[in-house]
Amino acid sequence: MAIKLPDYREAGDSNHFEYFVEYGKVNSSSTKPAILLIGGAARATVGEDAATTWFLKQANRGDYLVLRCGGVGTQAQWITDNYVDLINSAAELSIDSREAANNPEVVQIIKNADALYIAGGDQNKYEDYWEGTATEDAINYLINDKKVPVGGTSAGMAILGDYYYAPYNKGLLSSEILDNPCHDNTQDIFHSNFLKIPYLKHVITDTHLDRRNDNHPETRYGRIFGLMARIMVTENHPVYGIGLEEGAFVAIDEKGIAQVFGNGSDKGQDAYFLQTNDALPEKIKPGSPLIWDNKGRAVKVYKIQGTPEGSGSFDLNNWLTASGGTWEYWYTTDGYSGFRQERIK
Repeated sequence: MAIKLPDYREAGDSNHFEYFVEYGKVNSSSTKPAILLIGGAARATVGEDAATTWFLKQANRGDYLVLRCGGVGTQAQWITDNYVDLINSAAELSIDSREAANNPEVVQIIKNADALYIAGGDQNKYEDYWEGTATEDAINYLINDKKVPVGGTSAGMAILGDYYYAPYNKGLLSSEILDNPCHDNTQDIFHSNFLKIPYLKHVITDTHLDRRNDNHPETRYGRIFGLMARIMVTENHPVYGIGLEEGAFVAIDEKGIAQVFGNGSDKGQDAYFLQTNDALPEKIKPGSPLIWDNKGRAVKVYKIQGTPEGSGSFDLNNWLTASGGTWEYWYTTDGYSGFRQERIK
């Protein structure tokens, strides 16, 4: 059975929300807290299947809710089409105004969920519409009180970090931030008073690291590095990052141990766990190339290539205990042209 509430945007109501639910065949039970971070592009792959199965098992045949903006999509339908035996129901809720985000019906729908998935789209809209509202409180209730599994892809992953980048206009290129750390497109770096995700404190997340096409002329490895440099100079503590290539899925269990799912191919399945080495950038000022070298050790990075079975292990409690991957150093001696990623031998 499917239920679709009226699209209040079309009806002219100021609440602006839309809801769709598809029921499965099994009953809800207790859940396990977990986090699933998704690189942003893989669909209908063995890596996605393995990661999705892992995630739904943490919900223990519960009610799966997708949150997004811009109208309901197809994620809930895809879940019921392919994983009906792992859920009780799958629903999508599009929240497109602050009025809707404070609507009691919306809040109750969120609180009833046993697994939460934040879809891709525009993280700026999530911030504008949801932050500081009853929807924010309901999401944090799910995460930290009810303790349900929570996942996010692309923009949905971005807002799970303690720091996040939410541009109002076009996105930020690696060359822009590395050649000018105070570029106009860097103004939208936020320290979150938004979502409080276990094990992601002091962490900035970024997705689509390897994407390069006509609309995206540069990869994003330098971008997350540059964002960490900006945060480093304003905060009096270590800064961390989790960056994913498009085919990577980072599954974090209730103890804070991460593994990485992917397709097992040679490219596009890597997850990167970045941490600062206490040394501030040597040069970071408007209009000048970033220099963050620290003798080739500015940021220490652990790289894990995802597999369908789930690969590697990374402990987010200490950011030191790791297996199944390789350590690297990232640094720059001269902005974008001087940016390097070197494996530790």
